[in-house]
Amino acid sequence: MRLEVKNGEFAYENGKILFDKVCFAVEKGEILTILGPNGVGKTTLLKCTTSLLRWKKGITLIDHRPLEELKTSDVWKKIGYVPQNRGTVFSYTVLDMVLLGRAPYLSLLAMPGKRDVKIARDALETVGAAYLEEKRCSEISGGEMQMVLIARALASEPQTLILDEPESHLDFKNQLLILEVLQKIAREKEISCIINTHFPTHALQISDKTLMLGKDRRHVFGPTSKVITEDNLKKYFDVNVKIVPFDNEGTIMKTVVPLAS
Repeated sequence: MRLEVKNGEFAYENGKILFDKVCFAVEKGEILTILGPNGVGKTTLLKCTTSLLRWKKGITLIDHRPLEELKTSDVWKKIGYVPQNRGTVFSYTVLDMVLLGRAPYLSLLAMPGKRDVKIARDALETVGAAYLEEKRCSEISGGEMQMVLIARALASEPQTLILDEPESHLDFKNQLLILEVLQKIAREKEISCIINTHFPTHALQISDKTLMLGKDRRHVFGPTSKVITEDNLKKYFDVNVKIVPFDNEGTIMKTVVPLAS
């Protein structure tokens, strides 16, 4: 599936424009990261892309078809959305939480069937969280809850997964696990991923394309290696950095090192 945004613009009720003329596209199995400082509209952009908020101008296309032409249930069969995990305590079991992802396929009063349960369990298996099935969401860690939320999105059998800061507020190990799961989903399931992140090094590690948003409605989109540069990070984040390559068991990787001003 190809998901594309053309000339996306969002404005507040007072008329102030947050961003405009934003264009990007992600193809089957690709990972797109969205970077930018606080307040430039990264979360708002995701919500507009999925129709949770309305564009002031612009359009979201799925396989060249305007999103607004699709039924809401059909949109959520094609797109899985993982909002920021704000630590809300749920009384659901993990399996019940993941089964909520089957909602686009069920009528209002219908109960999940055997096929729905199997799909939910397969989603938990994909993210490495099958062992949590019977636990309550209030009993698991933040990292585990993030995996459960990804599994819930996967349960809708989407072709594109959209995630808002999935690795934020997690320790190093859980951040790494999240990145590995997203790479696995893209590589093995051929599900494209669009990810808001605060970590340029993570974007360098996993993404094919990057959209960088800045203040004063600036933005740049393209291959990650061409967008995440020392010059662009200085321009968009107002931070001096060095991008340092290193050898990891024969694979050249890069990390971003911030420098004192």
